[in-house]
Amino acid sequence: MPAIRRRLFLALVSVTLTILLHIPVWAQAPSPVANPSTQQPLIIPNLSNPLVSDWIWLDGRRLFKIAATKGNLAERIQAVQDSLETSKRKYLRSDSVDPKVDIRISNNLPVIYVDEQHLMTITSLDAELRGLDVTTLDDQIKSILEVALRRARTERQPQFLRQQGILTAAVIGCAVLLNRLVHFWQRRLRRPAKAVAAPKTDGSLQLPPVQFWVGFLGVLRQVLSILQIAIGVICLLICLDRFPYTRPINIWLLKSLPIPLTLTGVGLVTYLLIRLSWALVNRFALALTVTPFLSPMASRRMLLRISTIANVIKGIAVPIWISLGIIVALILLKVDVGPLLAGVGLVGVALSLASQSVIKDALNGFLVIVEDQFGVGDVITVDQYTGVVETLNLRMTQIRNAEGQLITIPNSEIRIVANLSSEWSRVDLNIPIPYHTDIDQMLDLIQSTAQTMADEPDWQKQIIEPPQLMGVDDFDHRGPVVKVWIKTQPLQQWAVSRELRRRLKLAFDEANISIPVPQQQLWLYRSHP
Repeated sequence: MPAIRRRLFLALVSVTLTILLHIPVWAQAPSPVANPSTQQPLIIPNLSNPLVSDWIWLDGRRLFKIAATKGNLAERIQAVQDSLETSKRKYLRSDSVDPKVDIRISNNLPVIYVDEQHLMTITSLDAELRGLDVTTLDDQIKSILEVALRRARTERQPQFLRQQGILTAAVIGCAVLLNRLVHFWQRRLRRPAKAVAAPKTDGSLQLPPVQFWVGFLGVLRQVLSILQIAIGVICLLICLDRFPYTRPINIWLLKSLPIPLTLTGVGLVTYLLIRLSWALVNRFALALTVTPFLSPMASRRMLLRISTIANVIKGIAVPIWISLGIIVALILLKVDVGPLLAGVGLVGVALSLASQSVIKDALNGFLVIVEDQFGVGDVITVDQYTGVVETLNLRMTQIRNAEGQLITIPNSEIRIVANLSSEWSRVDLNIPIPYHTDIDQMLDLIQSTAQTMADEPDWQKQIIEPPQLMGVDDFDHRGPVVKVWIKTQPLQQWAVSRELRRRLKLAFDEANISIPVPQQQLWLYRSHP
């Protein structure tokens, strides 16, 4: 299995590198970082006259930056872009091979014309932005425009379009191949993993089978599903960028996707981190429970305790990762999180003062878990409620009673708790016997019946120590009451007591001894006249 994973990973890397190395204009492809919708304008610090700058684009590629005051930049950018698009269409309709880009002087400033169409005036702000003089800057912009216009004509030639069509088909084929490889890998991961059984500590306890990699494989399958979607999106963007006619769609997608992609990406990463945290917690929990050095009772108790702590840690990890994800998303969206965090801190202080009961619940829940008062799976009694613990976290405890009712108890209300399944349990059985029978004979019969049951293989796992006959414990209206104690595994006291009562009834019937019932004597007095 590891060898197959390595081969699949190397195949994915090789195909990806092949695509990247065989795309001739990859370095010119626009990226979300280079897109004006995802990049904040460069602010030139000048308190008296704040200046900003932004890019001029042609066919989805950045050409050069221009600067203006903050209020005039958008208008100037729009004017230059419109003039450049008009000049491009005029040049493409003409038969001239080389574009005609002229520089004229007006008001001591260079003015650029493309095919006699006014494009822009190079200002001192533009030169200050580039750190050049105006004369040098106009020559650079002229050269950039000539190269860009020639490339625009070249990209619309039939030969170039055929080459791009072949390249697009190759990219789509590679994307399909990558998706098939990822799908094959997913199918391999869906196969049931071999369970690693926990070692037996003795004949009375065996921990359930452990599958160490189940959590990690689940996370890996989800990562592969996301990878398939990412391969499709990247393939679409690359194919759209190959042709000048579809590049506007690519630009529109890149303008529309940054915020949704940022939120979606942060959400997916947050979700994967939550799942990965759960998998790590499960992995460490299972590693701690699988140990041959503990006694049966200690192993079971550790299993319950680790399960409880693992559930609490997984519950805490969710709000932590979600909070970090929200903060990262705000930072990526250029939101100043400093004041927001300060406000959240103040709100937290106010909520803590208003929610003191919740804080008490959390503190008491923390102490319950640390002190191992009880855990998930224990049978406890709190006040008048008795049941199996199904949920335990820092806020509350949920138990289900014998009638199936789910009872929720805030942890701050748990003051006195009786754990009926901690380490071991005990059968406390009171057996009434008739007054007229031989009491020593009855004690021997009860002792032999209980000992016979404890010696049977089916009950040796549940009964830890030999039954203890405590003797005559009381007298009541039915007869002497004999007390029997039997130490059992946790939660096995009820099954053992029910079976012992059945056997005692059969033994009493065989010895012709009736189980005493309440008796009343009626005395009649007759008065003599």
